[in-house]
Amino acid sequence: MSTRRLKITELERWVGQNSLPPRSLYAKGRWDYVEVLRKLSAKLRIDDVRVVGHYVVETPPPEELLPMPVVALAGYGTTVALKWDFGAAARWPREWTLSVRRNSPYRGPLFGLFDATLDLRGARLDGLAPAWVFGAYCDDQAQFSCELEDEWDVMMLLRMVFYEV
Repeated sequence: MSTRRLKITELERWVGQNSLPPRSLYAKGRWDYVEVLRKLSAKLRIDDVRVVGHYVVETPPPEELLPMPVVALAGYGTTVALKWDFGAAARWPREWTLSVRRNSPYRGPLFGLFDATLDLRGARLDGLAPAWVFGAYCDDQAQFSCELEDEWDVMMLLRMVFYEV
């Protein structure tokens, strides 16, 4: 029988310090996001999970304001900041924003996961500090920001940029 220890990361501390009201109708949305972040870091074997910002999701009616963390996963010469927005600021169907910073360029296939020409530096990206918003992939394959549709696309891109040399 194997036992897994929960690593106390900045994400775990942030979640503990930013609890939601007991009757929050959209708390499940935030818990789903936190759970996806935990699963991504565990699956990728990333122990360095940092909170690099936070933002507020404005939910659909009945409106609530949900505090959400922007998380950076760091390891293997790569750091990726992630944020998920299912609220009013999302550019549907692209609910995920990722900013990738690698020691070496990623020149592998993109499989149509994102628009390689999209430059997000002028977009509204609440929670991502300017130091975490990069230009288009086609301009710099070692440092870029992009939008993805769902957690499946996020996992695929993370696998590619963390493990492709």
